[in-house]
Amino acid sequence: MDFSALTLIFSICTLALVIFLFLKQRDRENDNSGQKELLENKIDSVSKDLNEIENQLASVTTPINELNRFLGGNVTTGRLGEWNLESIVKEILPDGSYEFQANINPENQDRVDCAVKTADGVTIPIDSKFYAGQYKQYQEAGQANIRANVLRDLRTAILRDADDIATKYLRQNSTSNYAVLYIASEKLIDLVDEIENLRQDCLSEKKILIQGPNTLAAFLDTIRIGHHYLQLNETAAKVAEVVRKIKTQFDSFDKSADGVLKKLDASVKEVSALQTRINVLGRELNRGTEDLSDQNDVKD
Repeated sequence: MDFSALTLIFSICTLALVIFLFLKQRDRENDNSGQKELLENKIDSVSKDLNEIENQLASVTTPINELNRFLGGNVTTGRLGEWNLESIVKEILPDGSYEFQANINPENQDRVDCAVKTADGVTIPIDSKFYAGQYKQYQEAGQANIRANVLRDLRTAILRDADDIATKYLRQNSTSNYAVLYIASEKLIDLVDEIENLRQDCLSEKKILIQGPNTLAAFLDTIRIGHHYLQLNETAAKVAEVVRKIKTQFDSFDKSADGVLKKLDASVKEVSALQTRINVLGRELNRGTEDLSDQNDVKD
């Protein structure tokens, strides 16, 4: 084999090697590009998940902050009691028998948390209070004298609120002669019951009835029963009215039928009298015919 042939073979091998290396490099770049795209897609997916988690955390943080403000004794703690009051009222009473944030006193712009209508149309004001600060102080108090001071402060606060409710919402001839001070916690109600004569003093002096979730539910249930019986009475009255109309129509029909029967009876009597006269005439006619026949026989 001559030198030129060897050179040609070497050139072909070299070209083949270059082509192979070129194709290998391109495949590697393609693989890297695919991996890069896959990595970018994963990064985008993780970023979207992080954004969604951040949004969910934001939605959870808001109510937690609200609850912290409630339990921290902030002025917005009253709203917690209002929410609880609204849920109980909506659960028990029929629609149309209550109104939230109602202005029941035209002499001022104050709005009671809930105005409940009884079956006979009397308005009962219900205002919610939430003594979170006093409850927290009582729980943190380590000595009996400190707890006694907290209970004394709680008594003062409740009597002040009771007086405020009575002044704002009780009106002669337009509301009931008492209002309800609602405390949205049975734990707080337990503290109220530890204060001697507090309930009695509120009711006798301020015309305010203190109620917690359990007693309010029972109280509202009696009002619901009143509305239920009122509805039954209204239904019974409607049924009685329908029955009365039917009876009136029946009596009218009975009178008409009685008149028809009387006329029919008179007609029967007239027909009977006519039949009697026909019978009499028939007998007279027969006698006359017999007399004529006898006279003819004599002549013969």
